[in-house]
Amino acid sequence: MPAPIVVPDRLNMAEWFLDARLAEGLGDKTAIYCGDAQVTYRELVAASCRVTNLLRAHGLRIEDRVQLLLLDTPEFAAAYFGIVRAGCVAVPTNTWLTPADYAYYLEYARPRAVIVDAEVYPQLEPVWRAARHPPLVIVLDRAGGPVPQGTLDWHAELARQPDAAETEPTWRDDFATWLSSSGSTGKPKCVVHMHHDFVWNTVAYAHRTLGLKQDDITLSAPKLFFGYALGSNLLFPLSVGASCVLVPERVAPERYYELIERYRATQFVTVPTTIAKMLDHLGEARRRDLSRLHSLVSAGEALPSRLYREWKQTTGVEIYDGIGSAEMFHVYITNRPGDVKEGSLGRLVDGYAYRLVDDDGKDVPPGEIGTLVITGPSAGQGYWRMRDQSRATFWGDSVKGADKFHVDQDGYFWFCGRGDDMLKCSGVYVSPVEVENCLLGHPAVHEAGVVGYRDAAGLERAVAYVELAPGRAPGEALAAEILAHARATIAAFKVPRRVEFVASLPRTETGKIKRAELRKLAASLT
Repeated sequence: MPAPIVVPDRLNMAEWFLDARLAEGLGDKTAIYCGDAQVTYRELVAASCRVTNLLRAHGLRIEDRVQLLLLDTPEFAAAYFGIVRAGCVAVPTNTWLTPADYAYYLEYARPRAVIVDAEVYPQLEPVWRAARHPPLVIVLDRAGGPVPQGTLDWHAELARQPDAAETEPTWRDDFATWLSSSGSTGKPKCVVHMHHDFVWNTVAYAHRTLGLKQDDITLSAPKLFFGYALGSNLLFPLSVGASCVLVPERVAPERYYELIERYRATQFVTVPTTIAKMLDHLGEARRRDLSRLHSLVSAGEALPSRLYREWKQTTGVEIYDGIGSAEMFHVYITNRPGDVKEGSLGRLVDGYAYRLVDDDGKDVPPGEIGTLVITGPSAGQGYWRMRDQSRATFWGDSVKGADKFHVDQDGYFWFCGRGDDMLKCSGVYVSPVEVENCLLGHPAVHEAGVVGYRDAAGLERAVAYVELAPGRAPGEALAAEILAHARATIAAFKVPRRVEFVASLPRTETGKIKRAELRKLAASLT
């Protein structure tokens, strides 16, 4: 049995993940690669201290929430560690959302400050001044241009701050970060996590299970506003003195081969959808030097066996597929070096325990399918301002999800489907209710039902079954028009892959859409 993970009572993440590297003599080592820039550990510590001083200069204090709307750049890292160094709470938020989404966050999370990239600011600008509690807005224009009236200039403000700051002497049980988890109505829930949770899982998963080393260089397809990437491509590498590659722009899948070669990445963090798209460009893979790449870390959705085999046979690089959640911060079940079972999600990370239960909460017999209840020290404290949902999901250190699994006789977990109506497209949860409400805003749509289907690669996609308004006729042009309406209304990753027209949607006696019947229809799609 491995030794218990001991997390100190006095704990601030900035010191544990970042400052400790200076004490280890790694101050001049590159912590972050971004474009042509390289940021050392010493430079990153100094930048984070300037952020801490900036927040304090504007009246922010311990436990104040700071929302991050930054792209994957060194400034994200500086801001994140500067926030937690000040004892404030970091709220990383999806940068692909709409003004309506950000209006919700401003009311729900009530951040005292928002640090936003100039590219994202146009989506925030229509709503932040009208918020019930308008935050301090700090705009980062990476091109050095002027910032909007009423906001603070990131560059000018930091230039006034000293490079050293006193770290707030927080405890391991102080709040550190809120991670977003999608809700069934489309409104996100914020999982409240303490400093302790990130340290514990980092040791259990990144150190002891994956064996991340100081000479590793990580690269991630998911962005840092996802807890999955925040851990895998920032916290984990920095915790061992390794390096990470940050890419601000959204990248075509085939370009990841180029980035792996350019930065000599050793570990690529991704999701099955990206793997599938990369496999469509194997000519690019063969042109590039991938010799330092020793592993892919995959999560977000189960990896189909076909994709695993094709990738492994073509590149020789292993994939460690697993599962985690915002509720637990990160991965708790995974395949690992020297222990991979194709098609499975792997075995429990040491320190976690599980139950598989039926709809009544009773344990299912061995070998049968049940809902996963995962138990471990990295469990969050609950959802902010969502009492009923918190009590239904968090049972002490246990978290009850919606996904169905079975466990084989060797302890490997196998995904068997979702137990609710949520979709998981490209590794991101999507609420069908939110998408349906969006589609109903098109004048041709009388009713809509959105479900998932598996494409030829075995990946989940969304399809919208549409009942048309009187006088409207189905056709490819109308389907394209409806999808264009969706793309203009909701975030791109939420838009259905296709529209199918039906004479009428199947309904229960009480008028509810029979999603199970729609899923049967969708099962024939490829």
